[in-house]
Formats: sequence, structure tokens, C-alpha cells
Amino acid sequence: MNWCFNIFDTVVITAVIQGVATTIAIGYSPSHTSGKKLLSAILITLAFLNIKILLHTLGLWQYPGFHYFPLAIDTLMQPLFYLYTCSLTEKHFSLNRKHWLHFLPALIFQFHAMIVYIIGFIQPDVQTQDFIAEKYLYYNSVKWAEDFFVLVSAGIYWYLSFRKTQKYRRWLFTSQSATQYQELAWLRNLLIGTGILVIVLFLSSITSNILQLNHSFLYLEIFYGYLALLIYFLSFQGYRTIIAGEVQSVRISKNKIYTEEIPQPEITSMDIKTSLDEKNLYAIQSALLEIMEKQHLFIEPELNLKDVAKIIGFPASQVSAAINAKFEMNFRSWVNSYRVEEVKKRLNNPEYKHLSLTGIAFDCGFNSEASFYRIFRKHTGHSPKTYSKSTK
Repeated sequence: MNWCFNIFDTVVITAVIQGVATTIAIGYSPSHTSGKKLLSAILITLAFLNIKILLHTLGLWQYPGFHYFPLAIDTLMQPLFYLYTCSLTEKHFSLNRKHWLHFLPALIFQFHAMIVYIIGFIQPDVQTQDFIAEKYLYYNSVKWAEDFFVLVSAGIYWYLSFRKTQKYRRWLFTSQSATQYQELAWLRNLLIGTGILVIVLFLSSITSNILQLNHSFLYLEIFYGYLALLIYFLSFQGYRTIIAGEVQSVRISKNKIYTEEIPQPEITSMDIKTSLDEKNLYAIQSALLEIMEKQHLFIEPELNLKDVAKIIGFPASQVSAAINAKFEMNFRSWVNSYRVEEVKKRLNNPEYKHLSLTGIAFDCGFNSEASFYRIFRKHTGHSPKTYSKSTK
């Protein structure tokens, strides 16, 4: 057995090792959340999918022991990623029995693949394996059905994942200021990029699968190369998300336990567009300026739209509409702009020199160090450290 590795094989093999290593590292993290389990399952699934293409590129498929190696897991990735999205956007998400129904198609196809492999394994040669697999076990027909189901489920689960992510982000920006909540821009961008790539690859595969033209394997190499890169990306971003969540949960438990469900948005797009007359608009604006500039309500880390509306005595939908109209910002950005300005004031004030940057940020309403640095740079164009040095 002579193996000849090219650049593609090296990238894929390295990604498989990375996926397994990260799964082990995640296993040693203290938390036992559903998100952690789902991320581990995603990385392992991606690793096995990459092994699947290696059976072809390394020529292992021609050997009887590998010819029908059971890796019918193409339909596993879609529900796993959707449920992982749920774990990121729902505060109290946990896997239950109903969720296992999502994996039923993958179990059916894998069961058939196992039967084909076991029966084929005892055959003397590849030709006999092919004959039995096709004539008695309908291998190609089942494989076609699996490929078709992959395309359909990919579209359905992509839509569900993207809709849930967008719904969460709308809820977050229109009603929450607590900075421990992730904005999940990386997840939205990943879904958009993946959707575009899949569409492009699907159109390019038409030439090979339907028109039967040459170079039909190129689009598969591009797709599996993307899966390899996805392992690296999710290994970094997913593991960082878990660690950040563990640190933040400890921080919150020492201060205030937040019990609001996520996402249960009470602010809809129709609410945001609620029309206001100038009189109400001016009254709401004056009340908002009062509680922020004089009462410094933004220092409350868990401040949300419902709290603000209750304090000033106006409906939440009207308060949100007023913030959009008068300040040209969503609720989250509006509150954080006050926090950033307060941080800047304290960095220029000698009375706060004994505090660290993080200490000042937390005193001003931030409750996530990573979010503080990102938000501060977004509002000022500089990192907090750079700004602090410029004031000295």
C-alpha cells in the first residue's frame, strides 16, 4: 500500500487531527452544557467526513476492507449545527428526546451502510462486493436518496439556523444592553458564507453529475477543503465561546443572577415601527436623557428596554422607536455609547488611576471584558489601552 500525500491530503489530515484534539480539549472543560456536547459532535462529524474523502484521494477505496467503509453521516451535520445554533441563542436550551428525531435519517442511512459493509467485508474481492451491494442491497439507489436528502435538509436547516440567529440578534440589539450576551456576528457570517458556497458548488456540480463532464472531482475537493477549514474555525470560535461562557457564568453568579429567557423577544419589527407624534417623541427623549445623563442608569449591567420603559412610564415599543428616531441607534448601541463615554471620562480623571481598565469598565456597566474592548474600539476607533495612553 503506497500512499502519496499531496497538499489537499495534508490539509485534510491536519484538520482531522485538529478536530479530534479540540474535542478532547472541550471534554476537559468544566461545563457540561448541551452546547459543549453539540460542538464536540460537530467536530467529530466533520473529522469523519474528511476521512471519507481521504478514502478516495489516498486510494484506500480500492481495497476490500475500505471499499464500503460505513460513513453515511452526510445527513448528520445539518441537524447538529441547527441544534448548536439553538444552544447559542436560547439561555436554557437542553437536549431532550424530541431532538433525537432530527438524527433518525442519519441513523437509517448509517444502518444500511453498516449492513453493506459487513456483508461486503466477507467477500473475496471488490468486484463481488459491488455485485452484492448493488443487486441485493440497492447501494446506489440508497446513496442517491441520501444525497437528495442531504440537499433538502441542508436548505431547511440552514433556513432555520439563519432565522433563529437573526431573531436572536434583533432581540439583543433592540432590547438588551447586558454585554455578556454574544452578538453572534461570527455565526451569522458563517451561515451566509456557507449558504453562498453551497449554492455555487451545487451549480458547479451540475456539469459533473448531470452533464457528465470531466474534472467532476474538483468541486468535491473544494467542498471538503471548506469542511477542513470549518474544523479550524469552529475549534477556535466554539472553544472560545465555551470558555467565555464559563468565565461569565462565574462572574454573574457572584453578582446578580439573570433569569430572563433567551430569546423570547417581546419587541417585534412592527413594534419598532410604531408611529409617534412629536409631543410624545419629545417627552420620551427628555425622559431618556434624564435617566441616562443625570441618573446614570447605564451603570446597571443588566439594563434592558423593559426596565427603561417602566421607569419613564412609556410603552417599550414607543421607547424603542424614539431611540431609533432621535439617537439613530438601536437600544444596545445607545446604552453602550453612554458606558463608553463614562469610561473615557474616568480614564481622564486622576481619581480613578488606582483602578485597572477592566475595573473601570465594570464600574461603568460592562460585564464582559472581551465585549468592552470590542465596543470601545467600535465607538472610538481606538483600543482602551491606546486611548488610555493618549490621555497621559
